[in-house]
Amino acid sequence: MASSLFKISTYSRFNLSDSESDIQVFVKEYGYRIKKQFTREDEHGSSGFVSFAEKKLSLTDVTWIQENHDRFFKDTPNENRVNLSYLSESGFVSSMIYSPDGECLIVGHSTGLIQMRHGSTGVVICTLRNIQFPPKPIYALEYSRVEERICYAACTDGAVYRIEIPNMSTSIDDPPEYCIRADPALECFNTQFYGAPGISSSSTPFITQRFPALSLGITADQTKMIVGYADTSIKIFDMETQEVDLMYKVHKLRLQFIPRKLQRMHYGQVCALRCHDEKPFLFASGAWDNTLRIWDIRCKVGCVMTFEGVNICADSIDLNRDHCIAGSWLPTQALTVWDLVAKKRLNIIRVQNRRPDVDGEYIYACRYWRSKQFNRKGKYAIIGGSGTDCLEVINLHNRYISCSYPASGTILAVTSHEERIAFSGTAPVLNIVTFHDPKHEKYYDKTDTKSEYEFNMKDFTWFDDIDRSSSVLERQSQARAVSILSQPTNSDINQPAYSTISQPAASTTSQRMH
Repeated sequence: MASSLFKISTYSRFNLSDSESDIQVFVKEYGYRIKKQFTREDEHGSSGFVSFAEKKLSLTDVTWIQENHDRFFKDTPNENRVNLSYLSESGFVSSMIYSPDGECLIVGHSTGLIQMRHGSTGVVICTLRNIQFPPKPIYALEYSRVEERICYAACTDGAVYRIEIPNMSTSIDDPPEYCIRADPALECFNTQFYGAPGISSSSTPFITQRFPALSLGITADQTKMIVGYADTSIKIFDMETQEVDLMYKVHKLRLQFIPRKLQRMHYGQVCALRCHDEKPFLFASGAWDNTLRIWDIRCKVGCVMTFEGVNICADSIDLNRDHCIAGSWLPTQALTVWDLVAKKRLNIIRVQNRRPDVDGEYIYACRYWRSKQFNRKGKYAIIGGSGTDCLEVINLHNRYISCSYPASGTILAVTSHEERIAFSGTAPVLNIVTFHDPKHEKYYDKTDTKSEYEFNMKDFTWFDDIDRSSSVLERQSQARAVSILSQPTNSDINQPAYSTISQPAASTTSQRMH
């Protein structure tokens, strides 16, 4: 009886033996899971995700996907680069961010799992933070502006984690085809929960508070960290001492004595926060009180601007120069652009070419397209939500959809780096796509420039042409020198000798050219 109990207590679904190592077992389990995933995709079955279910494609969806491909993908550089499925037990993706160089992609899940993925292939390189129990979502990720390979994550357990990203050099343009740098067991759910995994050395608590941290931002000068909490407060921490320098919060009992127009603080959960890239004292925040507020750290009383009627329910605000875009959870008129200089709403983006069968926009994720080459002035915005079933890149100037990427579920997180855009959400699928608008910008192709350069180099091998071109240039310079010497000074402007001197000079130069 004792032996049977002992066997039950040490039972594992891997059926470990002395002749088989743990790595071999994990590799077999990984291969079995991949085969099972492929068979499920071939049968068009639903995923094993617990909280959300994937809907089967209808006839209208299939026709729309074909029309979308013909409109935005055919004969254009736009493409779906990666459509990668991951373990549903890891939880849906709640936040993600590209590294400044675009080599890696940091992904935060609803279970507290933080993974480092390849920037172009989406392969898991390492686990930066293990799954915690009970699961607590990572709602915000922010890269350090000064420290290299340092990232901060805001978790709903009340802590802001400091993450040290390992230095792993990976090729973005030409990744290895049959090489996965990561251990196949990194995505295994059982290795995270069972046993006693040690505390990850790459993730350490940086700031701890009682209430859940929902949003995060770091100022441009890297001296302050701004965190938005679920208790309607915004706290500004010093990066060196981790102490609270300033807190914006008003008690609920005092709100009834303050007129609505004079309220300068949030009275709802602060779910979105964004710091300005160039101004270290300016940041924007959005809360569940239907307001978008602009703050100045030098003003300790409250916000400096309040924009009402913005129903922000997730991290869906972004700043660029003197403009701020906000995505609301509304069926129509969900995307708005605000002018921070004029302190008013600039315009409401009513998309002109969206398909008519959309139930509503309902934006959860909203970002500017981060491209220094094509979007310095903030011309393009990226939005995703639960109404359109796709990710849309919108031209804010003419209010048209420049490209639309179908999604398998609700989009909760989106990030971009140059031509690459990564997005994910409730469905256990990570998408990485490329975007370019051929209608408004000339596509820059390295192969074309290289061929033109080689063609010009071949032309310059003819030395006779070089001598002829140099002689022509010398004659032109001599003609310019004669014309400059023939021009009068300020004292001789009224004299009629200007026309008589310039004419023979022109004639002599024409004779020399002939």
